[in-house]
Amino acid sequence: MKKILSLLFIFSLFVGCEKDFLEVPPLDRISENAVWTDQNLVQAFVNAQYNVVQDHFGNNLHYYADEAYSPYNPGGSWHFRQNTLTQDVSLSGELNLWNTAYSYLRNINIFFEKIENTQGFDESVVLSMKGEMTFLRAYIYQILLYSYGGVPIIDKVFKLDEDLTGITRNSYQEVFNKIMADLDFVIEESNLPDKQSGSNWGRASKDVARAMKSRLLLRDASAYYTPVPSVAKWQAASDAAWELIDSKRYSLWTGDYAKMFLTAGNSEAIWQKLRTTASSTNYPYFANAPTVGGFGNHQPTENLSQAYEMTNGELPYLTEGSLTPVINPASGFDSTQYWVNRDARWYAMFGYNGRIWGSGTIYTWKGVVSQDLSYTGYYTVKYIDQAGPWASNYPYTTPYTIYRYAEILLNYAEAQFELGFEDVARDYLNMIRRRAGQPDISASVTGSELRNKIRHERRVEFPYEGLRYYDIRRWDIAEEVSKIPIIGMQITNLGTKASPGPYNYKWVELLPGFWDDKQFLIPIPYAEIQKSGGSLAQNPGY
Repeated sequence: MKKILSLLFIFSLFVGCEKDFLEVPPLDRISENAVWTDQNLVQAFVNAQYNVVQDHFGNNLHYYADEAYSPYNPGGSWHFRQNTLTQDVSLSGELNLWNTAYSYLRNINIFFEKIENTQGFDESVVLSMKGEMTFLRAYIYQILLYSYGGVPIIDKVFKLDEDLTGITRNSYQEVFNKIMADLDFVIEESNLPDKQSGSNWGRASKDVARAMKSRLLLRDASAYYTPVPSVAKWQAASDAAWELIDSKRYSLWTGDYAKMFLTAGNSEAIWQKLRTTASSTNYPYFANAPTVGGFGNHQPTENLSQAYEMTNGELPYLTEGSLTPVINPASGFDSTQYWVNRDARWYAMFGYNGRIWGSGTIYTWKGVVSQDLSYTGYYTVKYIDQAGPWASNYPYTTPYTIYRYAEILLNYAEAQFELGFEDVARDYLNMIRRRAGQPDISASVTGSELRNKIRHERRVEFPYEGLRYYDIRRWDIAEEVSKIPIIGMQITNLGTKASPGPYNYKWVELLPGFWDDKQFLIPIPYAEIQKSGGSLAQNPGY
């Protein structure tokens, strides 16, 4: 880039700061230099950087992972499936975070430059702020790394008029090592607590850093990043997961599974993005079914529905993505009563035709609403409190869980399997299945079949949680998965609108199967390539 992005006026970043700082002097009377002489103002600056933390309510990473379809804006699904992913395509900010990321990284660099020259600050508070900012730096770089591959590591504050022509990308390994070093600082050298509580819940902690480390070490050990299996890498992934398991600070949620996703600070949550009425989301309204007061714009696919087992542990169909699916005879599945005897997690995800929801009934048959919105045959109920209320401008404060204990257990199961300890892997896999009421995986299931069971469990445990997109890439199965068409279940009402039913069911293709190897990564914004004078190398295929 020839010129660094202009520094955002420092106080514009104070949006969302903690109410503890109500006694801060009027912002229009404070100079930038004054910030670094006032400990409360510096803490407010740190607080503001949490605005970079993403959730998948607005960014819809599940579209890219083939978990959901939007009739209004297929977005990433359409671009990936139609091979129209280009250097200037509009993609969700969860993946295409380049400009936002480097703006926040510049703020973090400013912090580390300025904090060393402050005087009279409480040393313990300064160390806590350093821990938070170091964690947020790791958080930003890990999004960049898995979206674009190796990216420039910028660890100094450039002057506004400084010429950045010639900037180049660091390697994947260099960026990964940088992230690990930052996480190790948070865990080993910062004075952040293991687990935050009270009004600090939602802030960085040592356990949040441990959870990120567990996720990233698992990715690093996987086939795409390490084609020749490495015992050392799988052991590191196993150790990172075990550290959290052995702490005994977390446990699987044992209440109503669906309510876990509505509950801040639940027993399973390691890190959540919290919202207030001032920083609310409208996701519950836009995802909820139209016949019960919502808009219906986030529809889970039939592919995802077919991935959920029956209560006897058998899959309903023998194949996925077929317009003429063949029922698995061992499952006991009846396609005209597809909602009967399903994995409990299915009910926490799918708003199906005829489901009682709140004070109304979800209907998904073609023509039930004028927009014909239900392309997949379902609406989403995950993250939605059926009590409502329903309005596009209602300030919903639904928390979003970024790391939870179930992931750590499955991380450990996968790492143990790859290390050859299949019995241990099966035990930890079955912990997740038992919580859902599903039968144990038998000891007779071994080898690649057990590996597939572990992978399958991640798919049905974590939909809409941002893991599937990265999982199919790290396992190097994205081509296989993406060549399966995205299908929906079209339901026709054979009765009347006043008295619906019986119904006719037909499977329809919503998006064709497609894959191009370039789709392992997304393109760096073309404007950034131009600003660098061409020294910033584009990803292959773009």
